[in-house]
Amino acid sequence: MILQPCLSTSRTAASSLLRRTSRHLPSVSSCSTSNNASHRRSLSSVPTASGNVEPGSAEHLDGRGLLQFDTLHELQSRAALTWPNNPLFGTHITNEKGGEEYEWMTYREFDEHVDAAIGVLSDLGITEGSTVGIISNNRWEWVATTSAAHNLKAAVVPMYEAQLASDWTYILNDASCSVVLCANQEIFDRVQRDVVPNVPSLKAVLAYDAKDEGAEYAFQTRMQEAAAAGASSASTLLSPSPDDLASLIYTSGTTGKPKGVELTHSNHVTNLAGVRCMVSDPTDFVRTTDRSLSFLPWAHSYGQTCELWMLMAHGSSLGVCRGVPSILEDLQLVKPTMLFSVPTLFKRIYDGVNNMMENTNPIRRGLMKTALGLGEAHRLAEAGEGPALGPIQNFKYNALDKIVLSKIRDRFGGNLRLGFVAGAACPTEIVTFLDDVGIQVCEGYGLTETSPIITICSPERRKYGSVGQPIGGVHVLIMGENGEVLPPGKEGEVCCYGPNVMVGYHGKPAETDEVISLAPDGISRLFHTGDMGKMTEDGFLSITGRLKEQYKLENGKYIVPTPIEEAIGMSRFVQQVILTGANRPYNVVLLVPDWAAVRSHLKIEESVDESDLVNDDRVKALIDEEIISNCKKMKKFEVPRKWAFIAPCTAANNMLTPKMSIRRHVVIKTYDDIVSQMYEEAPTVDVGGSFEREMKKKEAAA
Repeated sequence: MILQPCLSTSRTAASSLLRRTSRHLPSVSSCSTSNNASHRRSLSSVPTASGNVEPGSAEHLDGRGLLQFDTLHELQSRAALTWPNNPLFGTHITNEKGGEEYEWMTYREFDEHVDAAIGVLSDLGITEGSTVGIISNNRWEWVATTSAAHNLKAAVVPMYEAQLASDWTYILNDASCSVVLCANQEIFDRVQRDVVPNVPSLKAVLAYDAKDEGAEYAFQTRMQEAAAAGASSASTLLSPSPDDLASLIYTSGTTGKPKGVELTHSNHVTNLAGVRCMVSDPTDFVRTTDRSLSFLPWAHSYGQTCELWMLMAHGSSLGVCRGVPSILEDLQLVKPTMLFSVPTLFKRIYDGVNNMMENTNPIRRGLMKTALGLGEAHRLAEAGEGPALGPIQNFKYNALDKIVLSKIRDRFGGNLRLGFVAGAACPTEIVTFLDDVGIQVCEGYGLTETSPIITICSPERRKYGSVGQPIGGVHVLIMGENGEVLPPGKEGEVCCYGPNVMVGYHGKPAETDEVISLAPDGISRLFHTGDMGKMTEDGFLSITGRLKEQYKLENGKYIVPTPIEEAIGMSRFVQQVILTGANRPYNVVLLVPDWAAVRSHLKIEESVDESDLVNDDRVKALIDEEIISNCKKMKKFEVPRKWAFIAPCTAANNMLTPKMSIRRHVVIKTYDDIVSQMYEEAPTVDVGGSFEREMKKKEAAA
């Protein structure tokens, strides 16, 4: 049964004025919201990185030109006042000629949609202290709903389209959501069928893309009604305070049921302010003319805080990606100047270039290698770590940059000047490769529980192999097993305190107490990340593994899977890696191969089935060599002795979280029979040395 929300019948123009006054926004010229096409501009009208943008009011800018705000509500409303005509959100469309492009909505137009969304949520009974659920990928309606909820002092509970209905049910119940908005008709129908009967708190379910646009549950219909009639006169809108709850973000649950992380407006806002402290000129760090291709989910704190709110706070633009399969195509349409990503995308480009180099003719291969070599020399010279390029070298570099390196940059759209990577460790080889190509990539580190940024490598302060220095206001400590603070260079648990630390896990005080203790200053709340790491004398942090993921082999030696998996994952023939070996004589590894790269390298025809490739001796020899080569810096006992191919880990088979982290426990449990079988057979990867001799003695004795 569709839940039919009650409609308020007394909207007035006067109450609309009251709503704008309560949001500290003067009236601005209004456009009709019934025709979305009229509210957008084509990509050709989006300013370039060197173009001009029309200024609005400078009332909320400080002396450096930075927008000032204490809450996400103030961020959104003041951004609309400051940059009313800047493009904000871009959406992919097929134009009248059948071509593909992005249409853009301005800050002013988006603000008007927020006003309409306030009326929709108010009519649904959303008020101070309410929680609003959203099950959707990135889209402007997601942000309009979120900003509207903030205007009503309500919190938003974002979820993913790829999640199971049982996950939605658990989260909506745990958060006591009264309203949930669904991306499309399919999700709406699933929620009605599988979720609504099991969530007593739900009073209304709406769909952004409803099959019947005139239906009562259609979000667009409700928006048009609210825009035409004004706000509900029963609404009392109060600006949220910094300490009010803004988001209830549920962790991915890689090790169990997800926990709701309570983040206030202050958590989000101080995180943005802390990042601004890491650069000498924040207005040049993120420019009003910058634009990103947004594919990281805003339902996760990384995509939401670092991309969505950061770019909005600087008057920048976000083109909404259609989905992961369309990233490469959408990069060409949006041509981003900034990109927020996990390492997967950058490795995809890196592997693509290496595959091209292997398969091209010798002359072109030589040019590519020379260009990358000169790119490295230029990077080292610019950083003061190498000699300056001579006139001839400089001439060659400029020529090959246009002929070769620019073609690699073109894969990102051609305008990318700055990339950010977090969510997992990015191999140094990939970061230096992108630097050599002319794209600067900054690594960062954090968790949902820390809003999320703890450390970041800024363009001005970077160190390869590090995830950066603590952002402004955040203090990082490395703690020993007995709770002592460890000196630089010593490995221990990464802990932090500052305004970025969450309020707690929703309704779970015991779990909150497990991760938050009293900081050494005797006042602050110290968050224990569960990650292992160490710091340098100058404050750069390196992550070495995950406490909960480390295990012991049968011989008592400790194994930290992450660095071993990262080393093997650098192979261009491997897409995903899962290491296991707890209480076993040696490690084994489950691999998801890149069959296209394998076929190309071994000159295997497409007609050969993948099931035949699995048992092909050439493939076995190739993977053996890759493991040995990529693990040459590892200790002998760390190197996996056997491996097996498995199917890709995806969100659909519940082996990948929405932020693209592998659910290790799910994968290992699913393939338990394959893992057991590997231990029943003799090891195949010959690592040599004393470990090899020890294994042969055991096999002979058996």
